[in-house]
Amino acid sequence: MSIKSILPVFFICGNLLAQTYTHPTIGLNSTWAGACLVNTCSGTYYDNGGAGGNYAANINSIYRTFCPNTAGTCVRATFTSWSMNDTYFLCFGPNSCCDYLTIHNGAVFGTPVLYNNCTTSPGTVTATGPNGCLTFRHTTDGSVQLAGWAATLSCVACAGGPAANTRHDCPGAIQVCTDSPISYNSTGPGLISESCSGCSSAEGEIHSSWYVFQMTTGGTLGLTIIPTVGTDDFDFVLYGPNTTCGALGSPIRCSYAGTSGNTGMGNGAVDNSEIVTGDGWVSTLNVTAGQIYRLQVNHWNPPTSGYTLDWNLTGGASLNCTPLAVQLTDFRCEEIDNSISVYWSTSAEVNSDYFIVEKSTDGENFTEFTRVQGQGNSTEQTEYIITDLNAAFGVNYYRLKQVDLDGHETVYDMTSCNFGNVETMIKKVTIYNLSGMVVYSSNENTTSLQKIVSQVHLQPGMYILETIDENDQVKIIKFVQI
Repeated sequence: MSIKSILPVFFICGNLLAQTYTHPTIGLNSTWAGACLVNTCSGTYYDNGGAGGNYAANINSIYRTFCPNTAGTCVRATFTSWSMNDTYFLCFGPNSCCDYLTIHNGAVFGTPVLYNNCTTSPGTVTATGPNGCLTFRHTTDGSVQLAGWAATLSCVACAGGPAANTRHDCPGAIQVCTDSPISYNSTGPGLISESCSGCSSAEGEIHSSWYVFQMTTGGTLGLTIIPTVGTDDFDFVLYGPNTTCGALGSPIRCSYAGTSGNTGMGNGAVDNSEIVTGDGWVSTLNVTAGQIYRLQVNHWNPPTSGYTLDWNLTGGASLNCTPLAVQLTDFRCEEIDNSISVYWSTSAEVNSDYFIVEKSTDGENFTEFTRVQGQGNSTEQTEYIITDLNAAFGVNYYRLKQVDLDGHETVYDMTSCNFGNVETMIKKVTIYNLSGMVVYSSNENTTSLQKIVSQVHLQPGMYILETIDENDQVKIIKFVQI
């Protein structure tokens, strides 16, 4: 893997806050899944009451799953507080628990149980594989609601942890160039949480496999997923045309039906999407030459026997075996204190000349920000990083263009992120010039740094902004006034 850093990342002191997760109380799309699977190796995880509240009443076994985002590791949860000792001899939970937490060794609750109790803290719980995930299922009655739990999430080296660059993630998708049936056994998930929109928002990826294909000629696209064991429940999501792994958008075909047996696109269906109450079939799709699509096949419970993916191409439709010119696997941006870093990566490049990164503050009017040389021809994964030291306060939008050696351009979906956002109320703001002189000071309570800067009339140049929030935490940001 090669890495290209185009501009230096410029760090100023500040607080990097770990992600906080809370447990959901209701299932999405008529399922027990309260939130899509998350790939992470850090963060704090609370019951739905958060850090200071009690959990809710009448939670009906709603679950959420955490999986590692680093190859060869497994998720670990270290419980730092615990209050759920609500027992009564008429309650039906383990050890007569009225409220209790169940922790599973794997993705979703069909996997082995590591903890199922309420009277004692789980302590430290670590997944052992095969995918390194932990699933937490919370059940409560309506009698007493207590303070619940707080747990620190981390990852540890684990022989049973997932591998990198597998077909369980979109960037590792297998390119399909023939309509011959494909047999596979989905054992994911992978290392990236990608498919979580539309009808798949109840589950995201659980045991997944990915495919990418390009149409040589147009026509009608249909497909059938045939479980090796007829009682298995497979689902699927289709993205495109011409979207990327880093910006998949909403599915154009999606079935997360709770039915077993064959599923797919066809069988006379007229709907484009269906949730767990569907019949397993959605409509076929009219396609044109050159369009690229990405397909994710998912299994609800730990699979044992796999499936066969059978294509149904009619009206002259056919698949293209020509390598995709540039396979973009990620495109995103991230605020890092005084700047915004823009990242993208490719898993392969064919005749790739250069990339153009465009910038906008309204999401509609873009101007060229910088150009980055491509790899020409490469089958290795390449990561690109640029840094915007002149980010505007508020939302910043970025768009990526890829230009081939013959001048052909491909425009990808935009990405956006906020700059200067704060999560707590600001009590005091001070702005200095680079000589250390105070040019503005205010004790105004606000959560909008953009509002403050817009009210201050400063000459063009570089300034340092210091904030003190309601928790007496100090954050320093360097910015340019234009």
